[in-house]
Amino acid sequence: MQEEIDRLMMEIQRSKFTERRTEVRQPFARPVKIHLPHGPTLKAFAKDLSSQGIGIITDVEFQPKSIAVLEIHSVMTDPVCLRGEVRWCDKHGKGWFLIGWKFIGVSPRPAST
Repeated sequence: MQEEIDRLMMEIQRSKFTERRTEVRQPFARPVKIHLPHGPTLKAFAKDLSSQGIGIITDVEFQPKSIAVLEIHSVMTDPVCLRGEVRWCDKHGKGWFLIGWKFIGVSPRPAST
């Protein structure tokens, strides 16, 4: 069992050496709705957050430069809605993707929530 756990711990260490972010991110586990401009609303989950962007895990692959409204769950008040642009999208296990979004503006809450 320890060998398997050590292997996962090594993956964490390896990811630290390939860090692309310029801002420090904080762990941030919250539901997120991704509102596409001309498509469905997707359900996803936040992984981490900074003042410039958010890491989101979803089962849909996105292309860099894609734009969407991110409706981020708040435990204190109404959801926070921000426009975001995909900076990168990496495979994150079979059928899952980790997506780096850069915040580009505030957005009103979409009607189809």
